[in-house]
Amino acid sequence: MTAQLELRNLSRHFGGIRAVDGVSFAIAPGRITGLVGPNGAGKSTLFNVVTGTIRPSGGTVLFEGRPLAAGQPGAMARRGLIRSFQSTMSWPELGVRRHLEQAALLRALAAPRLLLRRGRIAEARRRAARLADDILEFTGLAAVAEAPVATLPYGSQKIVGVAMALAAEPTLLLADEPAAGLNGAETLAMEALLRRIHRERGVSLVVVEHDLPMIMRLCDRLIALADGRVIADGTPAEVRRSRHFIEAYLGSDADAA
Repeated sequence: MTAQLELRNLSRHFGGIRAVDGVSFAIAPGRITGLVGPNGAGKSTLFNVVTGTIRPSGGTVLFEGRPLAAGQPGAMARRGLIRSFQSTMSWPELGVRRHLEQAALLRALAAPRLLLRRGRIAEARRRAARLADDILEFTGLAAVAEAPVATLPYGSQKIVGVAMALAAEPTLLLADEPAAGLNGAETLAMEALLRRIHRERGVSLVVVEHDLPMIMRLCDRLIALADGRVIADGTPAEVRRSRHFIEAYLGSDADAA
């Protein structure tokens, strides 16, 4: 089976800093994979390279067996590789429904030549409106559909961020710290939503998260980074027992403590 996402010796350097240093792994479709590591491990930089926000210094990213064009996030979105971000909304004064409609237009707007045919823009907007309504119901946001995002509680804003990514119709969703800043109940709600996206929408997930209990419950597989390199890869139980993983979080004297 072709890997849905494959990284081959991927690197990104900033001067003398090797933020991502020769990372290689492959992710099969239909999985929930966690990407973990302490602050500065290279997780967000890796996401930025994979999604085309920044160019790699070396190596290759393949999506469904085909190389991804570096520095072209729109092309990646058209193919179904979508990222959610740690921060909340870019347009805080707009309502939730408008956010989802804008996100639903992402693939069409990433291929503007397809919109030049008569009626295609109106058709795309009608489809975006239908998709937004569907996702409002799916994510439990229908009751606040017209509310400006800036007026929502922080936990609801985080759900809007994931809903926007879902509105772009991913086949693989890269979720960047979806539970950051959430309390215990909100974290459980986010975890449940991610499970439903995977189970009911058939979307594969790669999740960066600092909440280790949450990500170990959620994921089939964990890939741990430290200093830009993979230090452990396996099931959550296997990674949790890894000496390199323990040292990355607790220090090299952890076994002696």
